[in-house]
Amino acid sequence: MEGNLNTIPLTELLELIHGHRRSGVLAVQVGPLPLSLRFSAGEVVGAAILDWEGLEALFTFPLHPKEGPFRFQPSPPSQEPPLLPFAALLGEWARVNDEWDRFRTLVDSPSRVLEAIRPKPPLEVFQGGKSVRAAAKAWGVPLLIAMERAYMGVREGDLYPLRRYAWYALRIRYQGRKGKTLEEYGQLQALLDGTRNLGEVIASGVPVGLVRRYLVQALSTGEVAPPGRGWLLRDLTWEMEKEGEA
Repeated sequence: MEGNLNTIPLTELLELIHGHRRSGVLAVQVGPLPLSLRFSAGEVVGAAILDWEGLEALFTFPLHPKEGPFRFQPSPPSQEPPLLPFAALLGEWARVNDEWDRFRTLVDSPSRVLEAIRPKPPLEVFQGGKSVRAAAKAWGVPLLIAMERAYMGVREGDLYPLRRYAWYALRIRYQGRKGKTLEEYGQLQALLDGTRNLGEVIASGVPVGLVRRYLVQALSTGEVAPPGRGWLLRDLTWEMEKEGEA
């Protein structure tokens, strides 16, 4: 079974698979963002955006996209337990989607680096500049909780978004033949040699939007595959949406 979400909404597609108790893998692509859902007897037992797995990744994926190709590949049922009962999963997915939309009005992505203006607990973790993802790890809380704290901190004037992102620290070096994606971004070819991070590349005069678009394309094609590429791609596409680049 395959088609496009412009003819059947994603929620209806999910309910169709659930109602017929199908087992297999549903692959969905919305723009550059891929989602893989594993079903067993109609229940969702696995979800991933590239190497970012689980409910946290799933709930960042848009539940009501206007279009995007999909394909369902049947397979035998597994013994894996559901991530959540189906109805509860859809309800929580919708709720968390709404929360992400609200928090992103002030903080465009969890990769955004924030600085503490008034470092009162628990926001002192942002002193010196830290991304929301890094703060979530430092606090030991789910990413959505960290994003809510960051949102409240910015709204109350306790935090200030800096003009950089966690992915600025990424170093990319190609060996041998350059990938097709890199060839389309000639301005970057001489700079992505592994001797400088992406923040330094941007500081040299390369527009941040150009670097971001390159990363999205390279991650989508697999030409660049660092650990954490799933959450990195999700954050980059969020940033592009906010900047009107998508």
